[in-house]
Amino acid sequence: MKKIALFLIAMTFISTAWAGDRLVLSNDAWPPFILPGSDQGTAEKLVCQALQLAGWSCEVKVQEWEMVLQQARSGAIDGIAAAWRDKDREQYLLFSEPYLSNRIVPVVSRAGTVTIQSASDIAGLRVALGADFAYGDEIEALKPTFEVIEVANPREALSLVLSGKADAALMDELVARDLLSAPSMSGLVINETVMAFRDLHFAVSKAHPDAAAIIEDFQRSYKQMLSDGTVNDILNVDWLATDFGQKGKLDVVMRNGISLDELTSPADDGEVFALEASEYDLMQQRDMDPSRVSYQVKGNSYSSLQSAIEEVFGKDTVCKHKNYTSQFDCSDLFKK
Repeated sequence: MKKIALFLIAMTFISTAWAGDRLVLSNDAWPPFILPGSDQGTAEKLVCQALQLAGWSCEVKVQEWEMVLQQARSGAIDGIAAAWRDKDREQYLLFSEPYLSNRIVPVVSRAGTVTIQSASDIAGLRVALGADFAYGDEIEALKPTFEVIEVANPREALSLVLSGKADAALMDELVARDLLSAPSMSGLVINETVMAFRDLHFAVSKAHPDAAAIIEDFQRSYKQMLSDGTVNDILNVDWLATDFGQKGKLDVVMRNGISLDELTSPADDGEVFALEASEYDLMQQRDMDPSRVSYQVKGNSYSSLQSAIEEVFGKDTVCKHKNYTSQFDCSDLFKK
């Protein structure tokens, strides 16, 4: 009887995270992707909303990264909301397709003379880098060419650039967008040169008996969220570029529920956010065949942006809108 009781206690401990359709995920704090406390970060919202859409309840515990990996390996947690993929982690984690790419970009002074058109241009500069951030092999290889100023977090890095104590700060583009929205950061600007890409995945512990099904459910629901503009809303971008898994094609998705007065033009620099590295590369092909580009609004696909906008707002409204003298015509979006 004692052995049975001990066995039941052990099984209860092991299967705590496997209670019905409730998924317990974990990550370390990583603003704006993972936030400590009751607020949800960007990655938490993307992953948990997709899982909830598929019928799984979801929570994300914030703890030290080494503990996250240890518990994912043992099965004490169900998975990780935001993770980079490598061979070691593949031994105990089942990864989704990338749902987002971290683009590492320089942030410089708006009034400064620093010009960064390629990765090699940071040579000789004073560059603020997070002390414990994994920037990747590309940036690690460049470190001997510039002066590294270690900082605790991205906000501190931006403060150094503002004060003139650093020439540039390297950080994820979405992190930079979030921080630079504050009025106190108006003196800084994001340089469009991408120094490195890091694909972001949702991962489930292979110890979970339904790991493969959870990944499939997530990917199906996430595609739906992409199509209807939910991902735009979470990322706080009016326009989002994705290929929906069709390599060589591009879908430009409009944010759902936005008014015409608030809507930015996707022809403006920086207004279309490429979800992954492959879409970013496609957008750099300014001579891209327009037939390879579609437009998604509220889950519906259109062959031209003009027809999509007119369907949502009405032809008369669009043509008379104060920001557009005749038409909301972005047919040359990829031909700058």
